[in-house]
Amino acid sequence: MAVAATLIASFVLAQGLVLSAHKHGHFTNDLPGAVQKFHAAPTPRVGGIAIYIALALGWMITSASTGKSLLGTLLLAGMPALLVGLTEDVTKRVSVRTRLLVTMGSGALAALWSGIGLTRVGIPLADQLLAAWPLAVLFTAFAVGGVANAINIIDGFHSLASGTLIISSLALAAIASSVGDTQLAVVALVLAAAVAGFWLVNFPWGKLFLGDGGAYFSGFALAWLSVELLARNPGVSPWASVLLCGYPTVEVLYSVYRRRRNHRSPGQPDRHHLHSLVATQLVQPRLAALPANLRNAAVSLVMWICAAVPVLPAMFFFGQPEILVTALALCVVGYHLFYRSVAATARADELVEATVDVRA
Repeated sequence: MAVAATLIASFVLAQGLVLSAHKHGHFTNDLPGAVQKFHAAPTPRVGGIAIYIALALGWMITSASTGKSLLGTLLLAGMPALLVGLTEDVTKRVSVRTRLLVTMGSGALAALWSGIGLTRVGIPLADQLLAAWPLAVLFTAFAVGGVANAINIIDGFHSLASGTLIISSLALAAIASSVGDTQLAVVALVLAAAVAGFWLVNFPWGKLFLGDGGAYFSGFALAWLSVELLARNPGVSPWASVLLCGYPTVEVLYSVYRRRRNHRSPGQPDRHHLHSLVATQLVQPRLAALPANLRNAAVSLVMWICAAVPVLPAMFFFGQPEILVTALALCVVGYHLFYRSVAATARADELVEATVDVRA
């Protein structure tokens, strides 16, 4: 019941935000034209409001035996991440560092409120260090903030981030169910439902955007449930949680490496993310006859494959770290090869354009 009600509430609230855009769009619209923007018309970017309120409704109708406390932690600890993101959505004046630090604060708050943290990562020396509670809290904050920031980074095309969140949340629910953790499975499904209601409005036409508030809060929620999965279920390998967030995590780490190599700030926006290159080099040239919004959505269809690949071994081999580490390594190599292939096409196109300009 809670899952269905959350889905319906999120959908209705998201539609309400779209229909009332003429009243709030002057300060909630995301305008086209920035370097990392691919949409063509002003669009409200406060979809996170619908997700948060729908999740709150899910908390209200969820019983204590089916995860009310878990949902309460998400709502309470996740509020700073939501608010700092919404502030950026409205003012466009909050730095990436501030958003990241506040979201890390949400991770620390969740750990301190619940008494749960990342105390094992599957590496003996690191696990010994994480046995110290202050270090565990700090590492939990870092990991949760990192995943939330990664979700924000991939939020560039219609439903790319929300679809990735749904895939990961459903996979987490499947693992929790497999190990008999019904409460966590229900909460993961409620989170997936809250995001799915927004997804139904966003895909494929992009009438409402997730925004920084939605990306940071939803990313925090997924990351925190991954922490809970490990804390509540010793038989689940930490590498399973890494793979559950595999695609956005690899994307952000690769982006940091790429920008550092090119002597650029890790927080500087650009159009060189994998999803951006897939759009400009694979999707747009092949689907030029389609409306821009549908081409935008088609990018997400491609990238959801990248999101689904890491979660499959996590679902089926969640208790076998050797297999999971191998799967993670293969995913990283696969990402690198795919990126190099698409980037090579982009460089070839730039060379052709430069040659034409010189001859002209």
